Amino acid sequence: MQLNQRYFIHGFLPAFGSACCFAVMATCIKLASSELPAPQLVFFRSVVGLCIILPIVLPRGINFIKTPVLSMHAFRGFISICAMNCFFYAIGNVGLSESTLLNATSPLFIGLMAMPILKEKVNLQTAIALVVGFIGVAFILKPGTALFTIAALVGLCSGFFIATAKILVRYMANTEPVLRTVFYFSITSTLYSGILMLWLWQTPSLFDVSIMVIAGVCATGGQTLLTYAFTHNEAVTVAPFTYVTVVMATLIGWIGWSELPDIGSSIGAILIIGACLSLSLKSKLPNPWKLKRPAS
Repeated sequence: MQLNQRYFIHGFLPAFGSACCFAVMATCIKLASSELPAPQLVFFRSVVGLCIILPIVLPRGINFIKTPVLSMHAFRGFISICAMNCFFYAIGNVGLSESTLLNATSPLFIGLMAMPILKEKVNLQTAIALVVGFIGVAFILKPGTALFTIAALVGLCSGFFIATAKILVRYMANTEPVLRTVFYFSITSTLYSGILMLWLWQTPSLFDVSIMVIAGVCATGGQTLLTYAFTHNEAVTVAPFTYVTVVMATLIGWIGWSELPDIGSSIGAILIIGACLSLSLKSKLPNPWKLKRPAS
C-alpha cells in the first residue's frame, strides 16, 4: 500500500502532469501557428524557458555554469532547435494527433542509431519492433498516395532530431547535472532562434504573446515533471506516459478543430505506440537522470 502511494505521488502524478503540460503546449502552438511562423514560435518558447531557468541557475555561481563540454551543449542546442522547428511546423500543417505521434517516434530512431553510434547489438525483438514501428510510420505518412504531405515528413524529422538530442544528453550525463544541461539548452535555443528572427520576425498580437508564454511555461513545467518522475521511478513505469500526450492531443484536436485520424493513421498509431513502448521499456540505453552526478 505504501509502495503504491509512493508511486502515485512521485510517479503517476508528475508523469501524468507532464503529459498534460505537453498537450497544452501543443495546443498553444496550434492556436498561434495560424498567425506566426514556426521559428518565431520556437523563439518565444525558448525565451520563456530561459526566463524561468536563469533565476534558478545564476545564484549558484560561475563554478556551476562552467562546463567541459561546451561544444556538445552548443550542438545539442542546435539539434533541439531543429526538432522544435519541425514539430511546431507539423502542428500547424498536419494536426495535433499525427504531429505529436510523429514527434514521439524517437525510440525508433534511437534503436536504429544504437548500432552504429552506441555499438549495441540489435536482437530479434528489437528488430521486429523497429520494423513494426516504421510500418506504422508508413501508415501515417502514406507515401506514394495523394494524402502524402511534406509537412508530415517534417514532423517525422522532429522524432529523429529528438532521438539525436537524447543520445547527446546521455553522453553528457556523467559530467553535466540536469540543471546545467537545461540552462545551456535554454541559452543556445534562444540564441539560435533569435538569429533567425533577424529575417523572420513578425509583430505578434497580445493574444499570440500570451499563448506562447503559456506554451513556454507548460514546456518547462512538463520537462521538469518528467525529469522528476524518471528520477524517482524505473523507466518502465514512466515511459508509457509519453503517449498519454498523444491521446490528449488527439482529443483536443477532435474537440477544437474537428481533426480525426483516418483508418490508416489509426492503424499506424497503434503500431508506432506499441513498437516505441517495446523499445523504450527494453532499451539498454542508460537513464541519464539516474547516472552518478559530479559534485557541483
